[in-house]
Amino acid sequence: MAEDPTPVTLLNEPVREVIELRPGQSAQSLYALLVGVRNQAQALVERLETRGVYVPRDGQREVVRALYVATKNQVKALAECLELEGLE
Repeated sequence: MAEDPTPVTLLNEPVREVIELRPGQSAQSLYALLVGVRNQAQALVERLETRGVYVPRDGQREVVRALYVATKNQVKALAECLELEGLE
């Protein structure tokens, strides 16, 4: 196992040529993208907390609860990433 090469994943594969999805527009910086995602996730958490969610069946509550917990964790992780020095 120790001799096995590290598997290539999206996190550790080498950076390839960056292709813009919208020609003619400049790409956002990673920092700006993370800020936008954090703001959207925070808005979802606030919406879930302030107005709640109605689901017709009890089994659906767990899915919404999982969404809430995952989104709160995402907001926390994004906030911590934004505090990293040298993030580009």
